[in-house]
Amino acid sequence: MLYLMLCRSQRRQELLAALKGRLGKTDPTWDSIIKCLQPADDEQVSGDRANAFLPYAQHPSFNELAEDWLAILRLNIPGFDVFPHLVNLAGLHLVKYQLGVSRQVLGLNTPLRLVCEVVAPRKTLVREISCDLYQENNLLPAQAVEAFITNIETSTDWRQALAGNDAFEKCKKILRDEVRWEETYEGPDDPQQLIAALRQAAMKRHRQHVANIHRNYGREIGLVSKRGTVKLRYAPTDALLRTLLFANVEKRIELHQFLEKLHRRYGLVFGDKDAERVLAKDEFDKKAFQANSRRLEQRLGSLGLLRRLSDACAYVINPYHVEAR
Repeated sequence: MLYLMLCRSQRRQELLAALKGRLGKTDPTWDSIIKCLQPADDEQVSGDRANAFLPYAQHPSFNELAEDWLAILRLNIPGFDVFPHLVNLAGLHLVKYQLGVSRQVLGLNTPLRLVCEVVAPRKTLVREISCDLYQENNLLPAQAVEAFITNIETSTDWRQALAGNDAFEKCKKILRDEVRWEETYEGPDDPQQLIAALRQAAMKRHRQHVANIHRNYGREIGLVSKRGTVKLRYAPTDALLRTLLFANVEKRIELHQFLEKLHRRYGLVFGDKDAERVLAKDEFDKKAFQANSRRLEQRLGSLGLLRRLSDACAYVINPYHVEAR
């Protein structure tokens, strides 16, 4: 899926050139890694790859992923150090794509909200909101699967098939055309039991695979955490913060501009201004989010990625920009 997303981005040629620049040089280490990953000659697979499906020929998420990878690849980050950043961005965009498409299927017009806590010594309102929104977002993909099947069941084509002759065969064709499913069905020739079987199979497969993307990928890239609490919520690690900064800051920008960009691009919310835009009045607390923003400033400062100048403005800096290619 990641491969297809990158191949369908508008900047795929630029990305290919950037990857060749990183990987094209002869290096014994790279050769050893590729040899370990490459199957033996008798295991080579020819023809189209199985189970590779992406329903969109183009999508904003594909372009944003490619742009972020390009931003990282063009920095003078040495050797293998570049790859954890690419992995973090791949995981983040896969999570964002899943949640975004789920919201689209569900007809939700409000923007994605990932309220991020910069871990505090004590429980804060930001933590409570982040926990609640994590749980809300975690349910979206399953709700989208259910809604997608319900939309088929309530569609004009399905109702017309039920009303006509040979209803079962017509309904089977609809499912074959819409979701490429019907071969595994062994129940009675009843359209209602047919779609019930689809719903059961889809939800079972979803729970085993795609339902885990938000939680597992989120934890692996350092976006989702239980640190300081028993509940999962959005609490980015230092490694993810570095990745986000390297991908979104060319030289230096003010901290509030950086936070606005993270919100606009990924739905991440750290400070009071962005929180006020996306939260209801009874959820928003200006002081709590200002304190959260100050903790982020301290974190970035300790990582050497932020400077506060004499004009009292805090600037985030990309240390690799000076020698960027």
